[in-house]
Amino acid sequence: MKGQTAFEYLVIVIIILGFLVPVWLYVSQVQNESSEQLSLTYAKNAVKKIAENADLVYSQRLGARVKVGIYIPRGVESINITGKSVIMRIYSFSGTSDVFETSIANLNGTLPTSSGFHWVLIEAKGDYVQIGTL
Repeated sequence: MKGQTAFEYLVIVIIILGFLVPVWLYVSQVQNESSEQLSLTYAKNAVKKIAENADLVYSQRLGARVKVGIYIPRGVESINITGKSVIMRIYSFSGTSDVFETSIANLNGTLPTSSGFHWVLIEAKGDYVQIGTL
């Protein structure tokens, strides 16, 4: 009799796990996709803010400067600021993505790839705009 009770409990546990494991896998997948989308959104906002403010100081010419706060998401492999483009390369579970924005000004500078909030100084230097951290 004890063996049958233990077997019945075992069957109940297996049935419950049969329902919970697929739900857990689905929730885990949705969480990963949401995290990737959030990182891409942060990256898009950062490069857009940099390019827009570079256009602003470029239109005001030599000596114009602005301090901008940006959030760099996790998984950033590189940030390339050359020519008229700001390109942020992000690694995620689905692969590597490039997020970019173009400016009317020639751009030059570097930004850190470490995740978190950073203050960025954008300054007009005549025929180009210098971008760097404070």
